[in-house]
Amino acid sequence: MISSNIEQNSSIQDSRNAKLPFYCIILTLLAVIGGFENGFNTGITNIPEQTIKNCSNGYNHVQGAGVPDCLPMGNLLWGLAVGSHSMGAIFGGLSAGRLQTMFGRKNALIYNSFTWIIGGVLLGASVNPVMFICGRTITGIGAGIGSVVIPTYLGEISTIKSRGLIGSVYQASVCAGIVITQLVGLPLSFVPGWRILLTLTSVIAIFQLVLMPIIGVESPRYLISQNKFDEAKVTLQKLRKGYNIDLEFEEIIQGQSVNQINAINDDNTEKGEKHIQSSLADTDNQLRIKKSASFKELLQDSYCHKMLFVCVGTHVVQQLCGIQVIVFYSTAIFLNVMDRVGRRPLLLTSEIGVTISCLLIECNGNIHNSGHSGARITIPNIQYGIVIPTRFVSLIGPICLGTNWTLNFLASFIFPVMKEALKEYTFLVFGAITFCFVILTWIFVPETKGRSIEEITSGKQIANK
Repeated sequence: MISSNIEQNSSIQDSRNAKLPFYCIILTLLAVIGGFENGFNTGITNIPEQTIKNCSNGYNHVQGAGVPDCLPMGNLLWGLAVGSHSMGAIFGGLSAGRLQTMFGRKNALIYNSFTWIIGGVLLGASVNPVMFICGRTITGIGAGIGSVVIPTYLGEISTIKSRGLIGSVYQASVCAGIVITQLVGLPLSFVPGWRILLTLTSVIAIFQLVLMPIIGVESPRYLISQNKFDEAKVTLQKLRKGYNIDLEFEEIIQGQSVNQINAINDDNTEKGEKHIQSSLADTDNQLRIKKSASFKELLQDSYCHKMLFVCVGTHVVQQLCGIQVIVFYSTAIFLNVMDRVGRRPLLLTSEIGVTISCLLIECNGNIHNSGHSGARITIPNIQYGIVIPTRFVSLIGPICLGTNWTLNFLASFIFPVMKEALKEYTFLVFGAITFCFVILTWIFVPETKGRSIEEITSGKQIANK
C-alpha cells in the first residue's frame, strides 16, 4: 500500500530539511485568525468598560434604534460578564479534542468560525446584561476550541525547521488581537461605538469562514490517523512543494503505526534510510494506525504522563504570572498607579524596563549566534502539539486548555479582591508563583528545536540544550 521512491527522487531535497514553504505561510496566517479573535475578545471589554456598564444619562436608547445606550452592571455582575468569556473557553477547550478528532482539524476551524460570528452579533446587539454575558460565553467557547485546534493544526502542518516560528505566529496573533482591541477601543469608547467594537468579532470571523474551505487543507497526520494514506501523501506534497516527501511521510506513518519501530532516522544516514524502507516493506500489507487513546493508556505511558505534567505546568504559569489580569484590568491598574506614585516615576520605570528588555534581547541574539540553542520552553499553547504523540493530542490538549481557561477565569474573577486586600503587594504573589515554575521548567521541560514530532515523541531522552 505504501511504497518508497527514495532512490528515484534522491536528487530532490529532503522535505525534512525544508525551511518555510510558501503554502505553509498562507495556511498559518489563515489559521491564526482564530488566535487574533482569542486576543481580541480577551481584552475587548477593558477600554470601553465605563461606557458599557455606567449610564451617565440613565438607561436610554440610541436614537432610532431598539438597543439601550449602555447595560447597567455593578462590579460583581461586570466581573461575571468579563469572566464568562473564560467560562465559555473552559467548555470549548474540553470539547475541542473530540471535535477535532471527529471532524478533523480543518473542519473544526471552519465550524469554530460560527462561535465568533454568533457571539459577536449577540454582544453588539445586547439589550440587557444576560444577552451580553451569553455573547461573551459563546466567544469564549470559540477561544477554547481555537486554543486547542489551532496549535494542533499548525504543529502538524509545519516543517521541522519552521515549527518554532509558526508556533510563535499563533502566540503573536493572540497578542496582536489584544493590542488592536486597545487601539480600536479608544476611539470607539462612546455610545454606540462600543457596539461597533464588539461586532467586529463577527466581521473578522467571516474571513476565515469563507477562505478556509477554499484554501485550506487537512493535516496530513490527521489523515494518516484516519487511514487515508493516499490523501495524506498528496496533502503533504502540497505543503512541501518542490521537496521529496518520502522519508518524512514514512516517518509520520512509522510514528503512528501499531508496528512502530523505535529506531527512527535521526541523522539522514544511509543506514537510517534503509531501515525505514525495510520496516515499511514488511508492514505494507498489514499497516494499522493507532487510534485515539484513552486516559488509562495515557497514565500507563511513562513518557506521555510526564509530558502531561510539563504541558499542564506551563499553562498554569501562563495564567498565574499576572499577565492575564493586566489584560483584563490594565486601565484600572494604571490609573491607580498614577494616582499613587505620580506620572514621572511611572514614565521613568517603564523606560528603564524597556531598556533592560532591549539589552536582554541583544544578549540572547549574541548567545544564539555563538551556537547556543534558543529558549528552552515552548509556548504553552503549541507545546502539547509538539511533544505529544498524535493519538494522545486530542486527550491532552483539552486537559491543558481546560486548566488554562479555568485559571484564567479565577485570576480575572478574584483579582479585584486581591488588589483591595494586598494593595501594592498583589503582584508579589504572581512573582513568587512564576519563580517556582522557573525551577520546574529548568528541571523538566525538554528542548524541541530541530526535531520532528515523531523524533520527540518516540520516547527517547531529549537533551536540554
